[in-house]
Amino acid sequence: SQFRLNSKPWSFSWDEKTPGAQVLLANITGKDSYKHDLKAFLKSWLPGGDVKYTPRGLAWRTKWGPNRYSANVAFIALLAADLGLNPPAYRDFARKQIHYMLGDSGRSYVVGFGNNPPQRPHHASSSCRLAPSPCNWNDFNQPGPNPQVLYGALVGGPDQNDYYEDNRNDYIKNEVATDYNAGFQSAVAGLIQLAQ
Repeated sequence: SQFRLNSKPWSFSWDEKTPGAQVLLANITGKDSYKHDLKAFLKSWLPGGDVKYTPRGLAWRTKWGPNRYSANVAFIALLAADLGLNPPAYRDFARKQIHYMLGDSGRSYVVGFGNNPPQRPHHASSSCRLAPSPCNWNDFNQPGPNPQVLYGALVGGPDQNDYYEDNRNDYIKNEVATDYNAGFQSAVAGLIQLAQ
């Protein structure tokens, strides 16, 4: 009997690894069933699929960290394209999503990079003054930019209308985390490889 994965998982994230398994199994076994499941997942993210898009083009799955989900799916799309599955469409999707985050949206969502990058990510230690000054909630709650620039961190992202406010206390739009950056940095590396 053949092991089957859910053909249309919600996304690829810290708690949903099905698309990653689909890519690996398609690559290792070459079986059409895994490729079919992977294509069904990615079709749901392409324009006209299940995922809504913001006016400026972000595939917007949910309000909490939409950049994370789109970046992770961009990475899966690049891997699927490398397997020969719909390379033009999947690479175009990945390119548009990552470029949105890097500034095609009118602003960067990457701390320390590009046009008008976030200066107040929801991140405790980058909110601290330089040592030996103590760090406490007063530092976190001060209104100015974070004293420490958290270079390369991808913030959660905008609402479904591309509205974003650089507000440290808005953890929904400004949280940073390793699972936000994992797919993003991998997709950036994949796009750089394609450009060479």
